[in-house]
Amino acid sequence: MAKGSGKRVAIGALAVVGVAAAGLVGWYSLVRAGVLRYNKYDRRERGALKVGDAAPDLVLARYEGGTVRLSELWREKPVVLVFGSCT
Repeated sequence: MAKGSGKRVAIGALAVVGVAAAGLVGWYSLVRAGVLRYNKYDRRERGALKVGDAAPDLVLARYEGGTVRLSELWREKPVVLVFGSCT
């Protein structure tokens, strides 16, 4: 091993890590600004709801088939919606 080659390898590794970090920060800032979408299924939009606002009335598909309106459910008792994956 040539003299000083370990130092060059360390500097090169730091340069690669620095460029990768800068690219990641740049990509993340473009995603947060809405210029880039994280993936093609990301359809989130900024809304006007605030903490404490009533949930918007919407129609949900039932597991057994058919649909149910959210306002029909919360008329009788409080409603908790859990969105998740079973996979």
